[in-house]
Amino acid sequence: MSKNKKSFKTWVKFRLNRLQNWWYYRVRMFQLWWADAPKYQKDVEKGNFYLRRGAVYQVGQPFTIKDRFGTRQRYIDNLFFDFKKNKITHKFSDKPIKGYTEKFMPKKKTLGMTPRMENPPKPPKKQN
Repeated sequence: MSKNKKSFKTWVKFRLNRLQNWWYYRVRMFQLWWADAPKYQKDVEKGNFYLRRGAVYQVGQPFTIKDRFGTRQRYIDNLFFDFKKNKITHKFSDKPIKGYTEKFMPKKKTLGMTPRMENPPKPPKKQN
């Protein structure tokens, strides 16, 4: 398969995913309107949609920060949509977020070998 066809397939998948997310959002907003849900619940759903659509980063994603003290690794701890500022805001963490950061870390290669046991079992003694 040529590179052109692969890029076209990924473009189509991307567009279909965006369309599916938009459709899910519209159906969810209709359900909330039909059930006469409170405004804060509709705002939470809108914020969820805009986070999925517009956030470049994900929770737990590591990145390096250069400041006057040097460089250090930080992690995104919280993402939320601020309706007053009409933008996505975030909080930082110095420690990795359990359950989220693991997917961004490179996997260790074992070269087809199983890890060594610290205390391998001893072979049984031969009886004469």
